[in-house]
Amino acid sequence: MLKKIFVSVISLVVLSVGGVFAYNNFKHKPVYGIVLIDKDGTKINDSIHAQKKDIEKSVVVEGKWIDNSKTLALNTTDAQKLIAFNAFKKVTGSKENYKFEPIRTIAPNETALYSKEHNALVTDEANKAFPTTINEYVVLGESSATVNNLLILPENQYNEFTGSPIYLGVLKVKTDASKALINYTKIEQTQIYNESGA
Repeated sequence: MLKKIFVSVISLVVLSVGGVFAYNNFKHKPVYGIVLIDKDGTKINDSIHAQKKDIEKSVVVEGKWIDNSKTLALNTTDAQKLIAFNAFKKVTGSKENYKFEPIRTIAPNETALYSKEHNALVTDEANKAFPTTINEYVVLGESSATVNNLLILPENQYNEFTGSPIYLGVLKVKTDASKALINYTKIEQTQIYNESGA
């Protein structure tokens, strides 16, 4: 009788541990990336510094912003830094079943427009048009809610592009980002995303 109770307890412990492991690895997928966007770069840097014990790695870049079209322009060097964080995701599939695959490389000498809409030209704040050679449906993180269009420009074209300064921080955090997001309430725009390459 004692042997049956002992085997039952051991079986219960094994099933419980197995259940927790299965839930953590198959059902619950924590999100480890956070995107921060603000016109004040100091706010982003201060927020990152205040939470540095919970951040595995981070990068902050300065871009140019066109408010009426929600366009974020970046130079190829800074865009490459964000690619290391899997911050740009190519969207495939249909409305019911979108898939997000990280962009691994960008063309260093070509103008790329990453947007749901396909446009041959993008206009800056001074109404100067910039032709795009690459058009793909790519989002920042996993949403186009805050940034509709990502414009990646070679350095010489980026210098000619007129837009308001905006700062972008991308973080890989050590905990579930959906729980850590509360630490960034002073930032204008925040979003979470699956930082992994999956």
